[in-house]
Amino acid sequence: MKRINQFVWLMLMAVLAVGCNDDFDVPPLVMPQATHTPNMTIADFKAQYWNDARNFCDTVKEDVVIHGYVSANDETGNIYKYLFIQDETGGIGLSVDASSTYTTYRVGQEVVINMKDRWIGKYNGQYLIGQPEWYAAQSVWEAGRMPLETLKEFVELNGLPKYEQVLPVVTRIADVVGHSDRETQLKYQGQLVKFQNVKWDAADGVTPFATADATTNRTLTDGEGHSITVANSNYADFRAEPLPLGTGDVVGVLQMTGSDQWKLVIRYLADCIGFENSTKGTINDPYTVAEAIERVNTGRSGWMTGYVVGAVAPEVTEVTSNSDIEWKAPTTLANTLVVADNADVTDFTQCVMIELPQGSKLREQANLHDNVEVYKTQIWLQGEFATVMGMNGIKGNTGSTGEFRLSVATGGLTTLNENFEGKAIPSDWGNKQIQGDKAWYTPSFDNNYYAAMTGYRGNAPFESWLITPALDIKKAENKILTFRTQVNGYGSTTTKFEVYVLSTDDPTVATRVKLNPVLATPVASGYSSWAESGNIDLSAFDGTYYIGFVYSATADANYATWCLDDVKFNVAGGSDPNPNPEPGDLPDNRADFETMNGGSPKSSYGSFTSTLGWTATNCNLLIGGTDDNNPTFKFIGLMPGSTTNYAMAVTINGHTEKVGTIVSPVISTGMTKLRFDYGIAYTDTKIAFRVEVNKPDGSTAWTKDVTLDNPEKFKVYNFEESVDVTGEFTIKITNLCPSQTAGNKDRVSIWNLNWDKK
Repeated sequence: MKRINQFVWLMLMAVLAVGCNDDFDVPPLVMPQATHTPNMTIADFKAQYWNDARNFCDTVKEDVVIHGYVSANDETGNIYKYLFIQDETGGIGLSVDASSTYTTYRVGQEVVINMKDRWIGKYNGQYLIGQPEWYAAQSVWEAGRMPLETLKEFVELNGLPKYEQVLPVVTRIADVVGHSDRETQLKYQGQLVKFQNVKWDAADGVTPFATADATTNRTLTDGEGHSITVANSNYADFRAEPLPLGTGDVVGVLQMTGSDQWKLVIRYLADCIGFENSTKGTINDPYTVAEAIERVNTGRSGWMTGYVVGAVAPEVTEVTSNSDIEWKAPTTLANTLVVADNADVTDFTQCVMIELPQGSKLREQANLHDNVEVYKTQIWLQGEFATVMGMNGIKGNTGSTGEFRLSVATGGLTTLNENFEGKAIPSDWGNKQIQGDKAWYTPSFDNNYYAAMTGYRGNAPFESWLITPALDIKKAENKILTFRTQVNGYGSTTTKFEVYVLSTDDPTVATRVKLNPVLATPVASGYSSWAESGNIDLSAFDGTYYIGFVYSATADANYATWCLDDVKFNVAGGSDPNPNPEPGDLPDNRADFETMNGGSPKSSYGSFTSTLGWTATNCNLLIGGTDDNNPTFKFIGLMPGSTTNYAMAVTINGHTEKVGTIVSPVISTGMTKLRFDYGIAYTDTKIAFRVEVNKPDGSTAWTKDVTLDNPEKFKVYNFEESVDVTGEFTIKITNLCPSQTAGNKDRVSIWNLNWDKK
């Protein structure tokens, strides 16, 4: 409201200032004024034109005029191609095929809508004012997006925005979630609401509202244990902000999904009210031991840090004195740790104790019976501060790697021989993105897989680490490290590749010692030859450590690509370099599905991003091969023009609650023809998907629905259509979920996607 008042004040001052000069004609301040008079409330309108069908579209024949105030728009990017309005009786959405509508339809702007001969309906369960769109998979009409010009024809502005008119309805999650009956939907669909005394389940001071590559669902939970899904777009201007800590109130618009489930969409970061501003208790701002002790038995939880000073002595079930603690290492038992703010503390009242769950990584890596190097070193622990075995302690920590952090490495391998022929970054290696949105992956060239990292088509700055498993250098007979590198660095000036010995697998807190291996040298164009690192003597490191390979860069005209292979420790040295490599080369008019997930297929469903920026959401990755053994299938075949490399197929899921999509990056080549192969690897009954070609402003340049009621398993179907698009565009493929089932169904595999440039 403050911004609106400032706007009105500035307008009036401008008029008065000009009016004081008689030498000028002053144009009048024109206030928008509607020509129609409302004759029906939003609640009555929704009730009169309601239909229980999930998808429908109907024409309003009566002289109906409604009005409302804009309650939500696309100003922050979290709401896409929708406007929401509400009056004192309810809310309703408008589906508009345009972006940046907030510049005209600001929150608080009153609009008057003459609904005669206009359309009302549902799109996948959501009740909307829109225009008819044929949903071929279900043979029904649905409420699609209307052009902006159509919206302007029948939606009139009335006066200046009045933000004070837009008030949320205070309600409880329990009053909404679990209720899909007509009465509840009429009351809450499109309504701005406020849930009080709620918390974000994933809030830890680090986790953002949404990931960089896809809309991300987060969960709000109230004090009664009831939860609701909150959908956050990766295009929202607040998407990278950490979820608010503590409890507070959250305002947002309620929408209905196709599976009759409610979701909330917030408008701004300011829709989160009254949460904690402090980051205390997060991994980056942990409590001290003293602060943790102050919070014992208050119900508070979080991260704490201190120094390991001992463990509970044998046969002690309740700690009552300092003699109940073994203040040494190694300890007799391996099932507890005692932590203090100072490494020399021997007073149990100044300590917290944690039980180490049997079989957990915490017990394996931190217990003082087996890992004496942990004694008097710093540790980070997460859990609830409570009394444990009669003393101050932490409970609720399962011992997983995400619930503790050590400042020293323990255990470790005595040999390492990694050639990345597993076609993916090994699961026991770290792949950590400290800055930027690009990670290490495993491409291949000439039947050789290797690790690689590039900033191409990413968001700088970059700091991306590839980290070996822990290496027990002390116990290794031959303490020599070797590896090979290769680089394509044409035109790059800021990209760096460095190698470090790390005290832990977290480079943000580890002690780092830089190594000086021989590295590949960039050439004038293309990729360099593979360079042998030489024998790197690690005998100066007496203990367990990690080796970290880090790619870093600020904004650069052309980011280098660095490649790594044949990492060996305590193994006879490197292999022959591969001459004239050109790894991962693909034409610029073909989707690089083969680079998703580091080039490895994956039968489970998730989200994946390719090197060039193609994104697959609610999909799995299949690959061609010589037999049918999920995720390998013969019918997918080889990449075009290759006799050895198999094509990767993205499978879009027909799960109604997890709809599969493929979205391209912005492509600048123009297009005259689009083609790809598709088919089914599973015994699914139907194929139905939509192919859209969109312009950067969000408008649809071309679309086509593909349907097959009885597709043949393992048969290759060919899609080839003429598409006349000039300049920049994006491609989107969406599963239309023909069976309308909340489960893995109607899964369509798509591969060899390419286009003819204009």
